Amino acid sequence: MNRQLNTKYLTLTMIILGLCFLGNYSLMAQNNQQLPEEEVIAYVVNPVSLTEEYLWMNVSVSADDQPSPSKVIYMELLDRNGISVVRDLADLVDGKANSYLMIPSDLPSDHYLLRVYTRISPYVSGEKGVFQSIVSIINPKKPPVILPSKEVVNSNSVKQLDEHLIEVNDNLIEVSIPLAKANDISLVINKSTPFDNLETNLNFSEMYSSVASTTNTTLVPELYGHIIKGKLLDEKIDTTEVFFLTLHGSQSHMFVDKPDSKGNLYFDTGNFSYYDYAIIQSTRTDQQVNFILATPFWEKIPEENFQLPFLQLSKEDKTFIENKILARASHQYYLAPLKIPEELLPFQYITDYSYFLDDYNRFKDMATTIREYVPMVLVRNQNRKTIFKNFNIPYNLVFKENPLLVIDGMPVLDSDAFANFNPKGIARMDIINRYFYINDQQFTGMVNLTSFKNDFGGFDLPKNALFITYSGVQKPYQYFPNNELTVNNDHFPDFRSTLTWQTNLKTDENGNLNFSFKPSKLKGKYMLRIQFMDKLNNSLKTNKYYLDID
Repeated sequence: MNRQLNTKYLTLTMIILGLCFLGNYSLMAQNNQQLPEEEVIAYVVNPVSLTEEYLWMNVSVSADDQPSPSKVIYMELLDRNGISVVRDLADLVDGKANSYLMIPSDLPSDHYLLRVYTRISPYVSGEKGVFQSIVSIINPKKPPVILPSKEVVNSNSVKQLDEHLIEVNDNLIEVSIPLAKANDISLVINKSTPFDNLETNLNFSEMYSSVASTTNTTLVPELYGHIIKGKLLDEKIDTTEVFFLTLHGSQSHMFVDKPDSKGNLYFDTGNFSYYDYAIIQSTRTDQQVNFILATPFWEKIPEENFQLPFLQLSKEDKTFIENKILARASHQYYLAPLKIPEELLPFQYITDYSYFLDDYNRFKDMATTIREYVPMVLVRNQNRKTIFKNFNIPYNLVFKENPLLVIDGMPVLDSDAFANFNPKGIARMDIINRYFYINDQQFTGMVNLTSFKNDFGGFDLPKNALFITYSGVQKPYQYFPNNELTVNNDHFPDFRSTLTWQTNLKTDENGNLNFSFKPSKLKGKYMLRIQFMDKLNNSLKTNKYYLDID
């Protein structure tokens, strides 16, 4: 037992904040014209990849020439039938994201359509709101059509990089390229591929000639974090019914909402990011939850008149494939997850009392544990059912209703099951002895349990709850092209096909772009792609150069 708080003003603040958040979403949902028009730009690092590789990209989203307020970016690969075969979402920080798509091992060899957008940009911004590009995926176990030979296509847009711009200095290649009037510079150097000159017209208006108007589409921007939308399937919607959505993985969190007249619910997860599955419950515990989660991805697919080119290789490309397989094995040494805190999130509400159960003698059920150690929570039997009643500290009264009972973020709506539960797997108990609010929903105190392993401490999960696999934003990984393991280590298996990937570069006072990179053991022709914003006309441009690595 550690502290008692007078939380009258804190409670009032929580009410105001909750209502403000709801008001903002409601207002924007009712008036789509107030939503920002966004421009989405992505720089695809390795547009020709093998299965089981990461398809890397650098994403930028702006609105009115400022970083977009959106907090989530959506990425997907569509096959030639318009089916989304890979999907993921990532955090946007100040309109920027270094993100990826993990290419599954069973994906067939083919060209795919990459689409990148925010939750609202396809509807509000049209062509500027959806970045599209063709990427080539090769599955060595499911090869594409192999031709005896192929016609070589030369592109005038790719020039050989002049040798006087390159300098080799102690196994480090330094490059200086004139690039005056350039902003937001990104570059990548990849091994040359048979698809370097692949060009396909991606005409947005022709691909999506019948894009639905936003008039009848309720758009909710993700201003704080990912929003999980659900929909009730009941014929008659009870707008007073309270639904709990809890997200679980390495950490757990609880969210509450009520349906609108159409049965829609919106759960704003804020900055809570890394989870694996969701549990949905309602206050109506006498029946199964009749509820589905709506996809947050744009469901419009290209018209039938749009056709991806067919991926074809020739016998001459055997060395290219062998080098890609070798590079895939090497690239794993250059990947590392960004540090994510391992400890559990602190309890999301300010508590009045906290108990670490290992400090006390253990009992075989929660009812006895609370009777013995928690004087501010009463345990009573009523109509052959165990109930709990918290003291209301600010008013020196006892609440008439049950408190909210919670285990690892998941509400337990059966007080008998909670009372009979053996807390041997529970590390901590937190008590709230006052009214508190989640959005506009009022609760009469709380008893919250936190397990040692974030696994509900062995509690049997509710039978009428709905369990759905649902991943949040992707865990951040980073590609380190100059890993310390490779420095002065000739025996390191350095067979990278991506020699460097650099973003947020600037030119020097003379208008030159200066950068350096370390070559790999894969020799031959490479392509340097430099993407930048031209200051003269504020347009996105890409310069391409071939360079030979001997």
